[in-house]
Amino acid sequence: MPPGSCPGGPARHGPGAWRLSRRTGSIVRVPSLLLAVAAACVFAVASNVQRHAASVVPLEAGGPVRLILRLLRTPQWLLGSSLAVLALGLHTAALRHGSVIVVQSLLTAGLVVALAVEAARERRLLRLGEAAGAALLVAGVVLVLAVGRPGRGDPVRLTEQLITLTALAVLGGTAWAGFRLHHRLRLSALVMGATAGACFALDAVFLKGIAGLAGHFHPAVALIDLGGFLAASALGNLVVQRAYQLAPLRFVLPAVTAGDPLAAFAVGRLVLHERLTGGPVASLAVTAGLVLMAVGITVTTSAGTPPAGRAAATPHRPGPADSQQRTVTVPRPGT
Repeated sequence: MPPGSCPGGPARHGPGAWRLSRRTGSIVRVPSLLLAVAAACVFAVASNVQRHAASVVPLEAGGPVRLILRLLRTPQWLLGSSLAVLALGLHTAALRHGSVIVVQSLLTAGLVVALAVEAARERRLLRLGEAAGAALLVAGVVLVLAVGRPGRGDPVRLTEQLITLTALAVLGGTAWAGFRLHHRLRLSALVMGATAGACFALDAVFLKGIAGLAGHFHPAVALIDLGGFLAASALGNLVVQRAYQLAPLRFVLPAVTAGDPLAAFAVGRLVLHERLTGGPVASLAVTAGLVLMAVGITVTTSAGTPPAGRAAATPHRPGPADSQQRTVTVPRPGT
């Protein structure tokens, strides 16, 4: 809980105080929105910079270890990595001041920024599918945030940590079951991709817990949050890599990208008790918004994904494939 707040309600005074709507009583944390938007934009730029640096390395240059060693000597890739670290810091700050539902939804909307940056790099206009998918995605985010107006919810305490760790263990079992379905390629890709996306939503819970330790550090709590964040990130990374090994990118990428905001909504509502304060139509609007987001992500990633071929694994978050494939770059937090 940030300084100046109290268990009974948000702080009303000082810089960055909560703004309370007189009509509905909903609370809007303006700094959280700005930080989340900034994080999404920086993630998008970082992903494109890293992708461009990696794409010029020929496949014949060696395996993933040699690729990393070569990229570590590439100024452009190091710049992209530095931007990713900055974006992770902005993401953490946004989670400290805002809800998981709001922050993760805005980060997903960073896909639109990534599309614009990539199109500018390639000196072209957005493809029809990309533009249509981006419009649906933005419309979905607007419905979730402007009409649903999710509240901040509870801080991450031991109970929330244990529930999230249990959910992470369940996702591990789900990923194993998805891998066992490899003889049914589409189903396996859907299960593993959605599982990876859900892991990335769970690591936001632990990241929120880490952000909440500012000002009142507790070693045991911090250790659980840090361990949970690393475990969720590692599991999501492993699952998405295995999914990319098994199935074409066009099967996996939409499930991974859509799984994150959908799981974040479930976690925010069920674990952190982030309430919808938009009145009686809030639930209907949020449901419609989540559907629009999922459809928009699917249309956008499918439009930017080649119809054949397999994608290489990416570090932590789904994104570009290898240097011979042109794919849309999906900005996501990295470790």
